Amino acid sequence: MIELILMRHAQAEPAAIDSDDFARPLSAQGRAAASQAAKRLAGTTGISVDRLLYSPAKRTSETAAILARELALAAATLQAVPELYLATAAALHAAVSRHHAGAKCVLVVGHNPSLSEFGSQLSPDHAQEHLPTAGFWRVFFEVRSPLHPHSDHSTAQKQ
Repeated sequence: MIELILMRHAQAEPAAIDSDDFARPLSAQGRAAASQAAKRLAGTTGISVDRLLYSPAKRTSETAAILARELALAAATLQAVPELYLATAAALHAAVSRHHAGAKCVLVVGHNPSLSEFGSQLSPDHAQEHLPTAGFWRVFFEVRSPLHPHSDHSTAQKQ
């Protein structure tokens, strides 16, 4: 069984006029929420993240760092994937397909609306839903690759 976990970055500081969206850091509330989400993941039976892919935007990088710390992931497990920033669902799918490296459990930290759209495409359980900040969906596949174009044997969980 293959698992794909889609997680939206935690709450960021509000965008300021003429500021760079890419550089927005997590808020104090966002850091706490990312830590809580990581603890929920860590407490889930059977979670063993082999690969953590994240957008290099500051808020997603910070969320990924919190997850890595709480889940005790090795540095080699983490990879910044520039294509995840401002991606469409199709671009997100392509990027994850390129970078998952055959892992059995891939955690992707990115942005809405692409994460929610991608999750909806992978599992009808998520149709018309949107991930909240620091929220995650777990999708399980009975096929060899979670990103196989015809992987219709999936189940999903919301967290």
